[in-house]
Amino acid sequence: MCKTQFGKCIKIIKTDNECEFSCKEFYDNFGIVHQTSCIETPQQNSMVERKHQHILNVARNIMFHSNMPKQLWSYPICHAVLIINRIPSVAMYFRIPYELLYEQKPDLSVFKVFGCLCFASTITSNRNKFDTRSRKCI
Repeated sequence: MCKTQFGKCIKIIKTDNECEFSCKEFYDNFGIVHQTSCIETPQQNSMVERKHQHILNVARNIMFHSNMPKQLWSYPICHAVLIINRIPSVAMYFRIPYELLYEQKPDLSVFKVFGCLCFASTITSNRNKFDTRSRKCI
């Protein structure tokens, strides 16, 4: 995807020693250098660990703000990554990751409040004129 969509080639992949990244033939076919860290040493992956922590902090704030149940954790994670990729990054000298990749400014008009109050209509059967017609949702 990097090559076809962005005209860029991956030169080096740095991973921990987990088996999901052991694709020696793939790396050799494309001339990619595969570097690994020592086993059980997350401190060697400090940049990835910090970014992971940043994503979780943003997602946690989204969840707390919207009162979202924990089992829906994947939605705030995706939303957090979307936000992070569209705001200036200190690590990139205050440039926007999306803009660096796509060479255009991101469209921020698509942003909405995550987890805002809404009302879902209730079923009309077995309801009289004084029953509620909707219920509160997030």
